[in-house]
Amino acid sequence: MCQFPSTHTGPDFWGRLNPGLWGLCSTGRRQSPINIEPQRLLFDPQLHGLQVGKARVRGMLQNTGQGVIFRVETPDASATDNIALQVDTSGHMTDHGIGSAPKLELPSVNISGGPLSYSYRVYEIQLHFGRTDHQGSEHLLSGFAFPAEVQVYAYNNMLYANATEARSRAYGIAAVSIFVKVTSLMNDQSRGSGPNILNEIKVTKPNLELKMLTDQLQHITYKGDSVMVRALSINELLPPTAALITYEGSLTTPGCEETATWIVLNRPLYMSPLQLSALRKLKQGESASPMAPLGNNFRLPQPLHQRAIRTNIDLVHSYQRAFTTNPPTNSGEERGDEEVLNALSHCPKKFYQ
Repeated sequence: MCQFPSTHTGPDFWGRLNPGLWGLCSTGRRQSPINIEPQRLLFDPQLHGLQVGKARVRGMLQNTGQGVIFRVETPDASATDNIALQVDTSGHMTDHGIGSAPKLELPSVNISGGPLSYSYRVYEIQLHFGRTDHQGSEHLLSGFAFPAEVQVYAYNNMLYANATEARSRAYGIAAVSIFVKVTSLMNDQSRGSGPNILNEIKVTKPNLELKMLTDQLQHITYKGDSVMVRALSINELLPPTAALITYEGSLTTPGCEETATWIVLNRPLYMSPLQLSALRKLKQGESASPMAPLGNNFRLPQPLHQRAIRTNIDLVHSYQRAFTTNPPTNSGEERGDEEVLNALSHCPKKFYQ
């Protein structure tokens, strides 16, 4: 994650700061994130939707000083990672001691299907967001940024013992990206309009799992603050869609290991202005020295370098009927239950050739 890419510690300088471990950040040719250009998408009818486990997981939601991360407690993690520190919903931490930490049967969630040839176990969720509504997401769509992006990370638990091992190995990581739109019409109805919008009533529904996370932000105002989240459903956090975009890329944090299969879902999550405001109230520093507000924790798009971007969305045949949204502008009417991509009237009909 980053703060202001122009600084000498930002993403543009990661490779120089630590060439031995972070060199790929500067020299890699399969780096993430990217700008997704619909005219470059390759239709793959063999791509199917993701399969996501339905168990509810527990873990720590933390302000790292660079972003907001939810770390899933996993059965294979060490006691120090999992339960040496217990945090109640008021944000107070209680040290139970490693030796006395009880053994728990911790649930886990696996992701498979889509472009994945293996099963991947979820270990982390990252929230990227901007200080304004016109930036925040790491991935772009036709050059447009969303106000935020949720990224769900999973490691290949069929080949590797844990995420630390997997992140530097082939087929190690699956990263699921969901764009976030801001709406003031939670639980309200609105009507789409415009040439590429289905003329029907839609309902913008809040995502209760995302709300579960944002409700706890008041307890992690400062760097290092953590709070326990006890029953998060990854399955219900992800929007219900089989439509996706996928490419081979990297982690977006140092050392930018090129071991990630990225899966961008074609339906956004919705966040209220109050939820986004709660994110923007977080601080980069500790309570004694809060420093600047958190936010703008995104890496800029990286060159594609001839990589293929595949999708199971047949945009050619859906050109006439369109999807239910335009690229995000955060202006005009809000529309619910939307797809991220649409037929994009400015795109040629035969952009696969």
